Amino acid sequence: MKRIFDTFLVQRLKQMFAKVAHLNDTPEKIAAGFAIGAFIGVFPTFWLGGIITVALCALFRLNYVAGFAGSTIIMNPVTTPLFWLLSAAVGGLIFFGDVGTAMAAFRNHNGLNHWGGMALIYAAGNIIVSSVVAAVSYYVVLRIMRSKRGNK
Repeated sequence: MKRIFDTFLVQRLKQMFAKVAHLNDTPEKIAAGFAIGAFIGVFPTFWLGGIITVALCALFRLNYVAGFAGSTIIMNPVTTPLFWLLSAAVGGLIFFGDVGTAMAAFRNHNGLNHWGGMALIYAAGNIIVSSVVAAVSYYVVLRIMRSKRGNK
């Protein structure tokens, strides 16, 4: 019986990260590209994430392959519900002071006057979650790239 970690999705993610590890660019540019991809991957871009990631990486002269990989590795069918829930919870903490009140507002359809307010709550939480994911991604990928290349 195959382990759950040998699924198609996990194998594809490993292959993509292996490609990132062998990119011909500085560790800083690869890590920054990955971080931009991670931010855009978590942030709701409505199917334009890949285009936005490549455009931002080109604008700042970062590695767009790493950016695209960051977007794909961070935001996938397994992690998407987690980031959605986390974004709503963080937004609830910002606006209501606790997650329970926010979730009750969502259930009762009265979150700051319903849909517009719920979108605001989600967006506020998502900006924070996206920023944290991007910052953590940058330092993790930078450390990995430096260790693989023998840089300090």
